[in-house]
Amino acid sequence: MKTLKPIAAFLLSITLLAIMLTACKKDGSHSSCFDKKLYEEYKDKACPENCPGVIGCDGKEYCNACIAATQGIRAQ
Repeated sequence: MKTLKPIAAFLLSITLLAIMLTACKKDGSHSSCFDKKLYEEYKDKACPENCPGVIGCDGKEYCNACIAATQGIRAQ
């Protein structure tokens, strides 16, 4: 029984570490297309309310290109 507790604790630690690492894994698509200059240019702009829907370089849908730009994302 004494050797089982350290083994169980070790396995539990490894399992929790693996869960934390996979849960915190970032999707690289957003970070690779984020444009800081675009964000700085548009962050305080008022965008039009028309909403045809555009897809950003991160694969997400935005109301329009201006809204995407306020997030630093270029519309495709």
